[in-house]
Amino acid sequence: MKALVLYRSYYGNTKLVADAVARGLNDAGFEAVVQDVRGKLPPLQDFACAVVGAPTRMAGANGKTLSVLKSLGTKGLGGKPVALFDVYGPVPADPAALAKAQKWLNPGAAGAMENRARKVGLKVYEPTLRCQVTAKQGPLAANEIDRAAAFARAFAATLK
Repeated sequence: MKALVLYRSYYGNTKLVADAVARGLNDAGFEAVVQDVRGKLPPLQDFACAVVGAPTRMAGANGKTLSVLKSLGTKGLGGKPVALFDVYGPVPADPAALAKAQKWLNPGAAGAMENRARKVGLKVYEPTLRCQVTAKQGPLAANEIDRAAAFARAFAATLK
């Protein structure tokens, strides 16, 4: 079975997570295809599922990722499972700064994508994956790549 992994990345961190998700899907016996959301979508009927990810920017997901989710619902993946992930952070260590940052961190791109996916009738896998960066441009926090691969394997296990 084929799985489509779509992502949008600004500093490379979301692509790293997308590649780890693809490895996890491949480990579970899927043929994963990784693609930036800015590219032309392949024939969606060829895929059993999709995983879509984006960085959290300005408390949400970028417009292209949200647009692609709508396309998935109308052009071939409606009713098929879709998993979602985002990359967010950095998360302030100071409690007062963290309280102020919450409006920018939550619900994040994952929440915005989940809302859009449900509105267009996609079958959203729960939970979503949220991966943290340690600084604005990265790197990813420790173990996030391993968490992404494990997330993909768990998602794949629900499909067989």
